[in-house]
Amino acid sequence: MIQSSLKKTKIAICVSTYNRLVFLPRLFNSIASQKYKNYEVIVTDNSSTNDIENYISKSSFTFPIKYIRNNPTLSFAKNWTAGMHYSNSEWIKVMHDDDFFSTPDSLGEFANAITTNTHIIFSGYNAFYEENGNFINKTISQSIFKKIRTQPFLLLANNKIGNPSVVMFRNKGEHWYNSTLKWLVDLEAYIRMLQNNSCTYICKPLINISYNSTQVTNSCFRNPAIEIYEWLLVFQLYGLAATKPILVYDAWWRMIRNLGIQKEETLIMHARGLPIPDFIKKIIHLQRAIPRTLLTIGLVSKLAMSIAYVIHRYG
Repeated sequence: MIQSSLKKTKIAICVSTYNRLVFLPRLFNSIASQKYKNYEVIVTDNSSTNDIENYISKSSFTFPIKYIRNNPTLSFAKNWTAGMHYSNSEWIKVMHDDDFFSTPDSLGEFANAITTNTHIIFSGYNAFYEENGNFINKTISQSIFKKIRTQPFLLLANNKIGNPSVVMFRNKGEHWYNSTLKWLVDLEAYIRMLQNNSCTYICKPLINISYNSTQVTNSCFRNPAIEIYEWLLVFQLYGLAATKPILVYDAWWRMIRNLGIQKEETLIMHARGLPIPDFIKKIIHLQRAIPRTLLTIGLVSKLAMSIAYVIHRYG
């Protein structure tokens, strides 16, 4: 049930979209079904066609909606929060166009979590696989979120929070997401959110996050030109703190292994001028000494990584 004191809290649902009209009606239907009604919808469109603009202009909605066609188009991360420019709502609820609210109570649950001291609210989510229609509950426990809150770099090892559709934050003009990033963009933002703000976690799957072939991250996976630069930029921003604890060091180890990096020159080629940390050079040197057939065996790789971690930390 929605607390009466919170019914005055206006929420801007900022929908970022691009050439994916197939998903948008589902999201709009989930918004229309929300029992919490003090919201506005702001759509910022990066599309190369008029399909979404025509759909919105010809449709009747039961909620207030603003449509903005980005000209020129924005980076996909900047588009996530572009709607903030067109709103004076107290809170911003980001929604990707292929995601949708899981129940009619979802937005009300976010509203109920608002307190005077809270700046950012996260929720659990269901992973929805478009290919087979399966839902898998990915909601983490409060204890796991507490651990992430105290050690946010753990997200580099495993993003247990989810994509930006699970986030709602106060409208203080902060866009949060680094528009130069694609692969680690949400994780880097979460690290800053958790380090510097009062955050709340709702241990319920309030959002359905879509997994489909049209997502931008599909073009980033195992792409050295993107992954190498972004990992190095994270190190540039946070230093050695971004390599600890061992689970996070393992994420760096796996990045080097999975991209098959055998030479420093490969890193330099994709670093865009960023310096190469000594610990990465040592990882490359050690991995190069291990036959590739062995390095791809999980147990062998973990053992070698553990030895490297001890050597690099205490050696």
